[in-house]
Amino acid sequence: MYEIKVKIHEEADLYSSLDPDREQLDMEVVSYILHKYQEKKRKEPFCIHIFSDTPVDEERVRKNFRAFLEREEKNEEQLLHISSMKQVRLFAIGLAFIAIWLLVKTITNVLIVEILSIIGSFAIWEASNIWIVEKPNIRLKRHRLRRLMDTEIRFTVQKEAEEK
Repeated sequence: MYEIKVKIHEEADLYSSLDPDREQLDMEVVSYILHKYQEKKRKEPFCIHIFSDTPVDEERVRKNFRAFLEREEKNEEQLLHISSMKQVRLFAIGLAFIAIWLLVKTITNVLIVEILSIIGSFAIWEASNIWIVEKPNIRLKRHRLRRLMDTEIRFTVQKEAEEK
């Protein structure tokens, strides 16, 4: 089992120093966990193991970690929706410019025709980029967030462990 180890002195180290209610996880801790998660093998089971010098409210940490992941997944869902809408718009604009280009290519100035062709091609290219690159990356991040929601979080108070 792959273990993501996190060392803290006290529970407050897990939370943003600006959050008096201790609900917002510290972004440095989150990015460390996400970075370590990406290092593991694809289907390898894993857990997050938090080592601290003082006792930690385990339920609060689990609840806040899960809430963070749910917020992130919702953000990614919105980003996926926005990307889909942007993709459709760009593709429609590209088709419109290509259609106009086809209609006017024999009638009008060569420069205008070329500009229409370039704009149409660029819009279709950007729509394709969203479909081929952006959306799969968003889906992959959502998949990772869902896997992290199901992870086991273990806690070890090191001073107690050293005394035993």
